[in-house]
Parts: sequence; structure tokens; C-alpha cells
Amino acid sequence: MDRIRDMYNRIADNKKIIKTIAVIILIITAVLVFGLRNGDDTISLAKSQETETTVDEKAKVRETASASLFVDVSGEVKSPGVYEVEKDSRIFEAIEKAGGLTEKADTTSINQAEKVSDGQKITVPSRNDNVTQNTSSAGNTAAAGSSSSTQSTALININTADSAGLQEIPGVGPVTAEKIIDYRTQNGNFRKKEDIRNVSGIGDKTYAKMKNKITI
Repeated sequence: MDRIRDMYNRIADNKKIIKTIAVIILIITAVLVFGLRNGDDTISLAKSQETETTVDEKAKVRETASASLFVDVSGEVKSPGVYEVEKDSRIFEAIEKAGGLTEKADTTSINQAEKVSDGQKITVPSRNDNVTQNTSSAGNTAAAGSSSSTQSTALININTADSAGLQEIPGVGPVTAEKIIDYRTQNGNFRKKEDIRNVSGIGDKTYAKMKNKITI
């Protein structure tokens, strides 16, 4: 009987040891699995944050690029050239970028408060650009022999003139002047003066009246 009891006690002790070992193994396994999962979550979170940072940086670059324009400033300015200006800048700000006006500059036909557009060419005319036309007439009368007259006019820049300036062009009234301004706002500056015929209401006959009075 004593031997049987000893064997039974040994078996019971072995079962306790096996259970203890099993519990330890389960604890170790749980710790390892939890640690690996936590590590994966950390890596995934880091990658997600890195991706978001990259996207934000690209968005900032695109936003900065879309917030600037390039204009070509020439004519009577101190430093003609292509300049980068902020979106919604005005013509006078672009002129300042080019060093400001020279002493010969004639700004009567330029609306310096007008907003610039990307790729716009701004030409500041000179007072020496005035075109002088001599007109003479002669007639024989009993009282007088002959007479002559001289007329001086300035060409009107259809890319920079405001509404009032455009209305000085033969055949252009307030409505047509606004159409010209709307056209160049939507399509950019006229590349050649003949392009003004693309404006609604200006046909060949109207253009024939104005072609010697306009420039770009």
C-alpha cells in the first residue's frame, strides 16, 4: 500500500509540474504574440504618418506654385524682363518688380490697377511713341489760297488700356470696350493687333477703322 501511495503522489506531483510548465509556455506565447502585434501597429502608424507628411508637402508645393504668376514687363521700365508675381497682383506691382517707370514713360493708356494674368506681356509706352500725322488741304477761293493742319495722336495699347482708353479707338464704345477687357482677361493678351477681330462685335469693317490707332 505504501508503494502505491508513493507512486500516486509522484504522478500527482508530475501533473502539477506539467501544468505549471504549460501555464508558463502559454504566458510566454501570449507575450510574444502581443509584442509582435504591437510592433506591427507601431510600424504601420509610422508609415501612415510618413505618407501623410509627404502628401502634405506635395500639396503645399502645388499651392505655392498656383499662387504665383509670370509676366513679361517691357517698354519704359528700368529693368525689363520676366518676373514672378503673386496671384491677383496688379499691373503697378509688376512694374515695381521691373524697377519702376523711366522718365520717358507714358502711363495715360495703361490701367495700372488692372489685375495681371499668367503669361501677360505688359508694355509701357514712351511719350516719344506719339504718331504725328500731317494733313493738308488746299483750295482755291477768292479770299484764301491754301491751309494745312497737323494732328498728333498716340497709339492705344489694346493689352493695357482701360475702358476709357479703349473707347478712344474708332468704332469702340463702352460695350465693346468691356468685351475687349473680358476677352483678354479670359484668353490672355493679344499676340498681334489683328487678334482683336476675335472679340465679339468687331468685324473686318470695324477693324479697318481702328487698325492704324492700336498697338500691342
